[in-house]
Amino acid sequence: MSYLLYILFGFIPSIAWLLFYLKADVHPEPKKEILAVFLFGALATIPAIILEVVLVDLFNELPLSPLATALLVNVIGVALIEELVKYGAVWLKEQELNQNSQLDEPVDLVIYMIVSALGFAAIENLLFLLPIIQMNLAIMTSLFRALSAILLHTLCSGTIGYYLALSFCDPKRKKRLIFKGILIASSLHGLYNLFIIKSESNVAYLYIPLLILTGLAVFLYRDFKKLKKMGSVCKIKEILA
Repeated sequence: MSYLLYILFGFIPSIAWLLFYLKADVHPEPKKEILAVFLFGALATIPAIILEVVLVDLFNELPLSPLATALLVNVIGVALIEELVKYGAVWLKEQELNQNSQLDEPVDLVIYMIVSALGFAAIENLLFLLPIIQMNLAIMTSLFRALSAILLHTLCSGTIGYYLALSFCDPKRKKRLIFKGILIASSLHGLYNLFIIKSESNVAYLYIPLLILTGLAVFLYRDFKKLKKMGSVCKIKEILA
């Protein structure tokens, strides 16, 4: 019974955030499409774990300073890998978009990236909670991840989704815009991880992760509104027609 509760605590935060973000889509996507991207995001944890183990071990063996090693591990060995696999789940949907698209607005790409991130975060949260035995600690940890780690995943992926949407409205700069989005998201994700680890020894370091989350939320909110306005002048179906 306790493991069933762990599973619920692992998934409930992601489902709650999913329902919240879907309300922001004026023209919601078909439920089967949303479910598919959510599951792709969840499955993306498998290659992410494999690649992270390999890269983290590799970086830890390099003759670098502790700070350089920490940056490599957190920004490239963890954050970049996770942002790439979450984008990969939506990339599969992007390929379908070129043939028979349900994606008809720039803002839909942000929604899909967020859904992929929530699928990924649900499994990550579950893997974190399963080893915990004391139920009261599990509840506290789940609530913390709902407000921080899961939020971080959605905000970083939403940022990539914003640049992905811009890339469809500006095909000539598509690769550059996608690269920019992944670079920004991975860098902030990595710094968040780095200072979360440092906060274990000094709680004052928590101010930096909170600042990163706040900044991402403010800019994504602004960008989301911008994409909604672009919907009238940037019709993805017409661009691909």
